[in-house]
Amino acid sequence: MASRQRRSYDQFCAVARALDHVSERWTLLIVRNLMLGPRRYSDLMAELPGITTNLLAARLKAMEASGVVVREEGPPARYALTPLGAALEPVVVELGRWGANFMDQPRRTDTINAGWGLLSLKRRYRGGVSAVVEFRMGERRFELVFEDGHLHVKEREAVRPQLVVAGALEAFQAWLFKGVAPSQLQRDGKLTADGDPTIWRAVQGAFRPNDWKSARDAQERAGRSREEPASSARRASSREGSGTL
Repeated sequence: MASRQRRSYDQFCAVARALDHVSERWTLLIVRNLMLGPRRYSDLMAELPGITTNLLAARLKAMEASGVVVREEGPPARYALTPLGAALEPVVVELGRWGANFMDQPRRTDTINAGWGLLSLKRRYRGGVSAVVEFRMGERRFELVFEDGHLHVKEREAVRPQLVVAGALEAFQAWLFKGVAPSQLQRDGKLTADGDPTIWRAVQGAFRPNDWKSARDAQERAGRSREEPASSARRASSREGSGTL
């Protein structure tokens, strides 16, 4: 059987050309996962529930042909982003920023992956920190390299970390996505931070608030609840000043 030819928009436009190569279902999600570092075929299968082995093989083959990924010979053999593939990072980050408008609470069928959550910190990073930090989430290890204007996130043990933050996934979720103060999590024994205290303070303030729709809605409700007592007090003061009851 002849192999199916890749569909094209047949438009002389750079956006259309890009979509010719990365708009197939699963392609950008494979890129997202490989942003954390090289992956074995079995890793990608496990991290992308719902994809079939034949479809994953087809996507990787097409991505290799486009120069987006390369197969690194093992053992074990792994797939990695090429420089051309790595150049898609800003696209994935901005797509995530836009997609945050539709992020409410996880659905019952949703897969949750700590690595995806840490990648989302790239768009929330305020900048201005210079440090190498290791996050230990249960058995998983992530290296976060903070530069003045960029945050690098890789799933691996950090090289000479200046700070190691450790805890269960739930503790990191509470800190990074639910607004719980890390100092409270430390007092409760759910989070530990070993290393330079100056860097730990900088890391705590390094991220903008969670930009999910549900988080923004909660912040707006909290803001309104704080404003209501102040408005009532101003109205009461105005009535007293005018002699009305």
